[in-house]
Amino acid sequence: MPRKRQTTKSKIVKAAWNLFYKKGYHATTIDDIIAASRTSKGSFYHYFKGKDALLGSLAYLFDDKYEELVASMDSSLSAANKLLYLNYELFLMIETSVDIELLTLLYSSQLTTKDQRALLDDNRFYFTCIREIIQDAQNRGEFTSDRSVSELVHLYTMYERSLIYDWLLCQGSYSLSKYSAELLPGTLAQFLAKNQTNEERRFAKYAEN
Repeated sequence: MPRKRQTTKSKIVKAAWNLFYKKGYHATTIDDIIAASRTSKGSFYHYFKGKDALLGSLAYLFDDKYEELVASMDSSLSAANKLLYLNYELFLMIETSVDIELLTLLYSSQLTTKDQRALLDDNRFYFTCIREIIQDAQNRGEFTSDRSVSELVHLYTMYERSLIYDWLLCQGSYSLSKYSAELLPGTLAQFLAKNQTNEERRFAKYAEN
């Protein structure tokens, strides 16, 4: 698969988050970001109103990770196991590669921003991917049709946001990926169609001991 061309916006986003991680959000200036991304002030303000507007862009970096995971995911997995795999790998990346202060800033900004909330932007690849997995599972009879695709997508994405929020409240004092790997099968069991066999209800384990 050919590598996606890096756009000016993506250059700014990646440079910004690299600087936020190295220098801290408050110590990083817009001029720092422009220099690191090798763009211009005009380009920066074309995409972002200011530095605060970049906080929501972290969600789109998660989408980049999702695209990588989907490309390498075993297509023969059940829908439930696909969701378990994606959840575990994304949460592992968050707890090992994302500064907790930056993630806290993202979640805080989403409560007060007057712009579109990135965490609820259903045009993101993240939402598109989850929607396609759930829709396909319903079409094949793996997931219940008692709830609409939109309802199941909402329940799943709300589950992920709530776990991240609690993890941030606890200042990352436990493993986000392993804790979710213990809880998520119980949540996904509610998604399964009633005629699923015990074998079909068996979930793969992605967390390491």
